[in-house]
Amino acid sequence: MDITEINDIRMPGEFKGVSFSKFKKTDVKKQLSENMLKGKIEPACYWCAELLCAGHFIDVWECILHYIGKHIHLGNPKIVIYLQMRYDIFKSIMENGHYINELQVRNNLQFRKLFAEMITIITLSNKKNSFEPIKINREEEFDMTQMTERLKAPSIKYAEAIFKKDDPKELFIAVNEFAYHISPERKHMLFACYWIEWMVEFDAICKKRKAPCYCERRPFVKVENKYSRDIIWILWDTLLLYNSQLNNPFIDKIMNGLFQLFSIKYTTASCRKRRYLLYFAVELLTENVPTNIELTNNQAVVKTVIDKINHVYKQIKKNEESPGTDYLFANLDRQNTFEQSMKKMEMMNNMDFMNR
Repeated sequence: MDITEINDIRMPGEFKGVSFSKFKKTDVKKQLSENMLKGKIEPACYWCAELLCAGHFIDVWECILHYIGKHIHLGNPKIVIYLQMRYDIFKSIMENGHYINELQVRNNLQFRKLFAEMITIITLSNKKNSFEPIKINREEEFDMTQMTERLKAPSIKYAEAIFKKDDPKELFIAVNEFAYHISPERKHMLFACYWIEWMVEFDAICKKRKAPCYCERRPFVKVENKYSRDIIWILWDTLLLYNSQLNNPFIDKIMNGLFQLFSIKYTTASCRKRRYLLYFAVELLTENVPTNIELTNNQAVVKTVIDKINHVYKQIKKNEESPGTDYLFANLDRQNTFEQSMKKMEMMNNMDFMNR
C-alpha cells in the first residue's frame, strides 16, 4: 500500500474556497507566494500541494504567473520558456490520464514531481525589483481633452499597422501612445505600462456602463471564443509587432512564451491578474535583456526536492477524510478553529523534508 496515496471521499465541489486541509484558499495562495519570495522551498512545496490535492490547479498556475511577472521578470528571462514547456507537460498529463474526476491526478507521481520542480526552480530563481501596479485616476484620466500632458507621440504612425477596421475608434490614441513608448525611438517602460492600465480600466468602465468594448478578432488569439475580442489583444498585437521588428530570436522566444502563458485558461479577469506578464513583455522591448542567466544553478537541490516530494503528500494525507474516520476539525470548538489553523500554518512554514 502506498502511504502517500490520497484516498479522500470529498468531491471537487467540496473544496470550494478551501485547500485540502481546510485552510482558506486565499490564505494558502498567500503563503505559497510569500514562501517562494523568502526562498523557503519546503513550505512553498507544501502549500502548493495543499492546493493541488484540492483540485485548485489553475490557482497554482495563477500564483506562478503572478510571481514570475512581478518578482522575477528580467532576473531570469529563460524561466518563461521553461514554464511554457512545463505547462505543455501539465496539459498532457491532464488530457491523457483517463481520470474519473480531476482530483485523481493528485496521486500521479509525474504530476507531483512536475509541480515540485517548478516551485523549487521559481523559489531559487534570481529576482529583480518587484513591479508595482500603476494607479489610474478614474475621473480625469479618461477625458482626452484633459490629458494633453500624457500624450507624447509625435504622430499617429505608431498604431497604424496595428489598428483594424472593427477596433474601437476611441482606443486609437491610447494604442498609438502605447506603441510609441515601446518603439525603438522611445523605449519608455513606465509610460507604456501606464497605457496598459489605462486600457484595462477603460474596459472595466465600459462594462460597468453596460456598453462593453470589443476589438476585431485577431487570428493569433487562441482563447475561448467569447474572450477572443477583448481589447487586451490589441496590446498584444502591438507587442508582437514591435517584437518582430527587433529580429532578436532570444527575445522573440520569450515574448511568444509570455503571450502563451498569458493566454492559459484566459478570461477577461486575467488582464488584471496577469498584468505583470504585460509589464514583463514591455520590459523586453524597452530594457536591456540579459541572455546569459542560467535557469538554475542548483540542480542538486532541485533533484533532492523532486526525489523527496512524497514526504509532503504523506503529511497532507493525515488530513484526508475517509469512511469511518473522525474528520479533521469535526469536533473543534468553533472559537478555536482560527487559532488552530494559524498554529498549523506556522508549523508548516517551518517544515524541512530535505534533510530527512
